Amino acid sequence: MVDEDSVRSHSPQPTASPPDGVVRPFPGGSDATLVVALRGRRADAADQLFERYGDYVERLIVRVLGIDAEVPDLINEVFARAFERVDQLQDATALKGWLGSIAIFTARTFLRDRRSRRRFLGFFAPEELPEVPVRPAPVECSQALSRTYAVLGTLTADERIAFALRFIDGMSLGEIAEVMGVSVGTVKRRLSHGQKRFVREAERDPLLKELIQNSERWGEP
Repeated sequence: MVDEDSVRSHSPQPTASPPDGVVRPFPGGSDATLVVALRGRRADAADQLFERYGDYVERLIVRVLGIDAEVPDLINEVFARAFERVDQLQDATALKGWLGSIAIFTARTFLRDRRSRRRFLGFFAPEELPEVPVRPAPVECSQALSRTYAVLGTLTADERIAFALRFIDGMSLGEIAEVMGVSVGTVKRRLSHGQKRFVREAERDPLLKELIQNSERWGEP
């Protein structure tokens, strides 16, 4: 799990104060209320946004990238962009999906930049991923996850994101379409292309080939 304190310490902080200079308690409640507070540059609104959706943003980024030393900076970048662009959010009740789309955009940009710079991505065991119970993982499981992310490195950024969100995180096609900002049909095409490429590459690895042959997940996206 990413160190929450390290992310929180760099989270964007609004500087504006209410006209009367009195900082009133954040009312909490709905996402729409939170959006109003963010747009009003409430002093505590950015913290509330992180409290509500920090784990969600972290999960999306880690599912796409694996564990990486730059994940905390990417999370901070997501929330900084969200705070900067909150006035562009048309539907205040769609805050979570909008934030997820910013997270995916940030991860995609990172993947493309990293590929151009030939940067290395480290891989860790499943129990080290967010929202996975902490328990000892079988050696084969750890190896499979590591090799899976290695193969994902051969996919395009968009194929990798769709594949990771569908087959690693288990998101629905509709959820993936929302955070990627594309149609369900586009998600299906990216999954189809990514899945074919993944299977072709994975079948060169004996462990992954066996897992694929014994899995029921490799039918329609």
